[in-house]
Amino acid sequence: LTYEVPSELKSIFGYLAYLAKGAEMLPRVKPIKMRLKYDEGEYIGNASMFFLGLTNSVGGFEQIAPDAKLDDGKFSLIIVKTANIFEILHIAALMLNGGRHVDDPRVIYTKTSSLFVETEDDINRPVMINLDGEYGGEAPMHFQNLHQHIEFFANTDQIPDEAITGTDEEELEVVSKEFVKEVERLTDEDIDGDGKIADETPNQKN
Repeated sequence: LTYEVPSELKSIFGYLAYLAKGAEMLPRVKPIKMRLKYDEGEYIGNASMFFLGLTNSVGGFEQIAPDAKLDDGKFSLIIVKTANIFEILHIAALMLNGGRHVDDPRVIYTKTSSLFVETEDDINRPVMINLDGEYGGEAPMHFQNLHQHIEFFANTDQIPDEAITGTDEEELEVVSKEFVKEVERLTDEDIDGDGKIADETPNQKN
């Protein structure tokens, strides 16, 4: 997804570009037999995707790895085991609603200092890896977290507040709530925890 969204759209529309392109690509998601070896274990089985990140934000979405820390020497690893469109939508809605996707049984969420990933059939069904939104090669691939390997220095007084805090939080909240409501209508489940299923749209009839 991230490398299929044009760079200019990422720059202009941010997370909205991912939402639009993601909706278009969901029907193309297929499960692939993967082997992912990490600090606490190994997963061998079908998965539609995996995420390996250092921060809590991917593509402007700040709940993908809700407890991520930059200085702990650990990646946040998320393995999505399902390729069912409605289940993926459900997981995405849980993510937007407070990062609750990490407790879903269709997701493996763990911390690891390294990851090795390969597929059962690397030749005929390769897994394309993207690095920070760009094409980064194909599996098999090994990732290693180099703890405190680089020091950064910055004069925060010279950095605009918007660059640190962001300016799209209200817009993202509105989009997230609408997305959650739409998924509630599709799945007939109370995802946002308000005690009720989203009301029918005006065009829907009993």
